[in-house]
Amino acid sequence: MSKLSSWLGWHPAPATFIGAGLVLLGFLLADVRWWFVALCGVGAFGPGILRELGWLRDKDEFDRRTAQRAGYHAYLVTGLVAFVLVAYLRSGERQLKHPEELATLFLALLWFTWLLSSLLSYWGPRKATSRLLIGFGIAWLLFNIADSLHDFVALVMQSLLAAPFFVLALVARRWPRLAGVLLLAAAISLFFFLGFHRRGPAELVDSGLVLILFLGPLVAGGVALLQKRAASSWEGDQ
Repeated sequence: MSKLSSWLGWHPAPATFIGAGLVLLGFLLADVRWWFVALCGVGAFGPGILRELGWLRDKDEFDRRTAQRAGYHAYLVTGLVAFVLVAYLRSGERQLKHPEELATLFLALLWFTWLLSSLLSYWGPRKATSRLLIGFGIAWLLFNIADSLHDFVALVMQSLLAAPFFVLALVARRWPRLAGVLLLAAAISLFFFLGFHRRGPAELVDSGLVLILFLGPLVAGGVALLQKRAASSWEGDQ
């Protein structure tokens, strides 16, 4: 574990490991009873609450500033999406087919925005984008393999969806600005390729988790690499 932490350049505090364990446990026990999902909330937000109360002092100034900046980014993104949905739902006689998905959408948007922003600030745009793309590429590859074990053609075709993650991870290391453009272009292309443009806002809410997981890393990495201030960090981002 220490070798992995050294390679990643990330040394999480014990409370972070405990929180991650509670999140994982909550998801695993959700099949038994959905109330166990509350454990995910305790694991994801509990350590941060304890730190803000001053009961847990395991972060230095850099870590605290990174987390607070990521929290502001999560506030901006989630707030903007919330206002757009309020405007849509109140501008006519519209109802969501699955209103319970709305809570899942905002929770995923809030948490993943915070996570992606934290990693981009901690590792720097180039290194973080490359590692995020590799990580999400592996996750999607494993998901598609598990979902298509009984259909070889579907297995091959769906596994190809993970290829852009790995290719762009390599490009991000060598040509950051080019990678930023390609990441945003890939996100837009996949949005249309997967047919999301044919869905209304209500249907997009139901697909919100897929959009965040699949397109979120591409958009976040692309925006980070194209920011002007990111250029100054590329020299030391090895």
